[in-house]
Amino acid sequence: LLGQVAAVAALADTEFQQRSLELVTTWRPWLTQQLGGIGLEVVPSEANFVLVGFPTTPGRTAEEAETFLAAQGLIVRGVAGYGLPNHLRITIGLEEHNRALVDALARFMGR
Repeated sequence: LLGQVAAVAALADTEFQQRSLELVTTWRPWLTQQLGGIGLEVVPSEANFVLVGFPTTPGRTAEEAETFLAAQGLIVRGVAGYGLPNHLRITIGLEEHNRALVDALARFMGR
């Protein structure tokens, strides 16, 4: 019941929705460009996340990247259960989170 009350309140909070939309439209292109620049495939997106493809090379896989990021407090979502074992779903975050993610993935990819 509390979850439903919170959901109804969130739907009515148009100011929050606008800020969220602005965050995503500002940072999604930047994140896409940065990840592409370190050699990762980013599937075009209109969502609040990007789907990132990783190589199958040992030491550079999506599963290993997920573990690496988690060890640094950066949580992403593996999507192997959806038939995409070489991809991670990465939510667009605040500036400091996006920058930390890109820095961490650059280290992971050896760039």
